[in-house]
Amino acid sequence: MKFRLIEAYRAMLESGTVSAAARSLRISQPAMTKLVAELQEELDLVLFERQGGRLVPTAEALSLKGSLDRAWRGVIELREAAQDVRDLRRGRLRVIAFPSFAQAMLPPFVAQFSRDADRTSIMLHSQPSTRVIDWVADGRADVGFAAVFTPRSGVHAESLGKLRFVCALPLGHRLATQAQIKPNDLRGERFISLAEVDHSRSRIEAAFEIDAVEREVRLTTPMAAVAMALVANGGGVALIDEGTASLADPARVVIRPFVPAVGLDVYMYHPANRPASHLQERFVAEIRQWLKPRLKSG
Repeated sequence: MKFRLIEAYRAMLESGTVSAAARSLRISQPAMTKLVAELQEELDLVLFERQGGRLVPTAEALSLKGSLDRAWRGVIELREAAQDVRDLRRGRLRVIAFPSFAQAMLPPFVAQFSRDADRTSIMLHSQPSTRVIDWVADGRADVGFAAVFTPRSGVHAESLGKLRFVCALPLGHRLATQAQIKPNDLRGERFISLAEVDHSRSRIEAAFEIDAVEREVRLTTPMAAVAMALVANGGGVALIDEGTASLADPARVVIRPFVPAVGLDVYMYHPANRPASHLQERFVAEIRQWLKPRLKSG
């Protein structure tokens, strides 16, 4: 049934006359009469009878009121939902990223994107990079961010840049006055190591192997945020990504550049076997631009 016919029915019940109903729909009286006739023909029922110059609803018309009201609400909700989708204000987006990226880099962007795309539901998950790729390939995530490049069917990967490591020192540490930290500066230091997740540890260790720099490693964690918390509590020094370092409490932790440069390559993964929604396309386009000044190239 046409939406316009339901409108005509409601207008007739509420207005009581053809002329008043026509005015409420901003159409001519003959057009209103035609709509009423078309509605009765489609339902094969007499819905209005003329009494004293007016069209009065029949018992059949009144008995259909509840059903037609529900149909009206359904159509209105469908129209509003379609408008919301067009305006990118409603939808669901599942985003997954390796831990430090999910904890430090994505929240500012996702929070702003959520405010702009009102009534959009965004689920932000954190998993190691290998699982990020699995989730995107299996359809459990719409967009994924990983620190490893793994060619795989069902996904498309694009390089976004590098997330560099910096040195986190407890406030008052002997190296806190230096402009930058080199591997030899940390010889013999109590060192908080990152567990081998997303190749973080192997890349950091390679920087110390060149000059065979030994450190005192007593604390290990797979999460950069936990390493930084351990630094803040005097557990030692650590190399963490600069995204996590941006969350450091300057009253407890000093952040210094680390040379030579060590970092993680960041990749964005998309499903390759299903079309992207408009919401997903907007998210991907905007996060690319947002990350450009925040990730190093090359």
